[in-house]
Amino acid sequence: MSNAPAPDGAAPKNRYRLPGIQREGIAQLSIIETALWPLRGGQLDANTYETSYTFQHDGQQSPAHVTVYAPHGLQSADEYVLWGLLAISLDRTNPDSTLLATPYWIIKRLGMSLGGSEYDQLRASLERLALVAYQNTGFYNPLTQQHERVTLHFLSSFLPTNGRGGAVATDRVWRLEWDKHFFAMCRATGGTLLFDLDVYRDLSPASRRLFLKLKDRFWRTKRVFMNVDDLTIHGLGFSAERPLFKRKYDLTACIQELLDHHVIELGRGQTDPRDLFIRRGKGCYVVSFYEGEYFRQPMSGRAIGQKNAIADDPLYEPLRRIGVDEPGIRRLFKQFARGLIQRWINITDAAMHDQPRGFPGFKVSPAAFLIDGIQNHRMPPDWVYAHEKKIQREQWEHERASSQALEQELRDRYEEERSAALQAYLRTPEGRQQFDAAYHPYLAFYKAVDPTRFEAAAKDAAIGKVEREHFEFPDFGVWLLQKQR
Repeated sequence: MSNAPAPDGAAPKNRYRLPGIQREGIAQLSIIETALWPLRGGQLDANTYETSYTFQHDGQQSPAHVTVYAPHGLQSADEYVLWGLLAISLDRTNPDSTLLATPYWIIKRLGMSLGGSEYDQLRASLERLALVAYQNTGFYNPLTQQHERVTLHFLSSFLPTNGRGGAVATDRVWRLEWDKHFFAMCRATGGTLLFDLDVYRDLSPASRRLFLKLKDRFWRTKRVFMNVDDLTIHGLGFSAERPLFKRKYDLTACIQELLDHHVIELGRGQTDPRDLFIRRGKGCYVVSFYEGEYFRQPMSGRAIGQKNAIADDPLYEPLRRIGVDEPGIRRLFKQFARGLIQRWINITDAAMHDQPRGFPGFKVSPAAFLIDGIQNHRMPPDWVYAHEKKIQREQWEHERASSQALEQELRDRYEEERSAALQAYLRTPEGRQQFDAAYHPYLAFYKAVDPTRFEAAAKDAAIGKVEREHFEFPDFGVWLLQKQR
C-alpha cells in the first residue's frame, strides 16, 4: 500500500494527537499493517493465516510476509480486547508487563456491557489471544530502529478457578502477563498508535481495521491512496476468493461508516463514496481517502478527568475486596513498588479462596496480613511455593489432557482421510486389478477354513494386502505437517 507524500514544507503531524476522548486504545504499528485474521473469524483448516504487505526500505519497496498461528482461531472482538488491554497496561508512569485486575474492572474499563455472558466472552478472548503466535519477516522494531524477522506471542493468561479446574472464578483477580519483548516494543517511541477506543468499538470489524490504517497515515498527509485489491485482501481480511466487485461493494460500506463518523470526507465535487474509486486498468482500482473533521478537532482535556485517579488503578478493586481502605491504598501506591503489591495481592487472594495446605489462617484480617507483608518486606510464606507448584501441576495436567484430546481428534481425521483415499484407490483400474488378484486365492482359502463368512473374510484380507503392498499414503507426522502448511 502506498501513501501520497506530504506537501512540501508541511510539518508532520503528531501520530499520537487525539481529540478529547474517554477511552484509549493502543495498537502495534507493524501488526496493523495486515489483517490479524480473516474477517469471517473462527478456526481455519491449518490453524494458520498467511498474508503480506510492502514497506519502504532504502528507497525501495520490500515485501513482508506475515503468518499468524491461532489453534482456536480468532474473533473480531479479540482485536478490541487486545488493543484495549494494551492501552490499560501502558496507561501508567512506569508501565508494568503484569496486569492484575478483576474481570469486572477490565470489562468496565473496556466499555463493554456488563452481563453474565460478557465474562465468558472475555475469558474466551483472552485464551484465544494467549495461544497466538505471530511471525513477520519485515517487522519494524522500534528498539533497534530496523526491520527484523520477528516471531512473538502477545500475552499469557492466569485465571483462577473454583476448585480443581473447570469454571473460571469471576469474583477473583485475573492475571495477564504480556510477552516481555512485545511489551518492550509497544513501550518504545514510534512503535504504537494511540486511537479512540469508543469510536473503534462503534465500527464494524472491517471498518475498525481501516480506521487504524487511516489514523496512522493521516499524520503524514491529508490524502491517502490505497490499492483496492491489496487493501481488501491483506489489509482488511476479505476472502481472496470473493470477486473484486463484491469486495469493492463491502469496502464502500466501510467508507460510508467512516463518513458517518466524520473520520474521512468526500473530495471536492464528489457526492458518493463510489466517487473515491479510481480505475487504473482492467481489474485494477485505487481508492483515495481524505482526512475528515474528526482529526481536525482542537486538542482538549480528556473526558476521564484525572487519568491516574486512584479508583482507575486496576489494583484498587482487588485491594478493596481484601479489605484495605482508600487511605491505606493511597499509602501503598505512594510508598511501595507495584510488583511488591501485586505479589502480596496474589498471596492474600490465594489464602482467602483456595485454603492452601499449610496456611495457619489470618491472625487479624486479610487486609492486615497483606499490609504487614508489604510494609515489613516479608519473605513469602513457605506454603505459597507449594501452592503455586500445585496450581502449575494442575494447569499442566489440564493442558496435557487438552493436547491429548486434540491429537486424538487429528488422528481420527487422519484415519478418515486415509480410509477415503484407500477406497478411491480401490476404484481405480490399477487398484481393482490388484484387489481381484488377491481376492480369488483368499476366497478359496476361507471357503475351507471359514465357510460361514468366507466372502467377507476374503474381501477384508484382499483389501489389507493391497493396502500393505501397493497403496501409498503419508505417515501421520508427514500428513500433519502438510496440513499445517
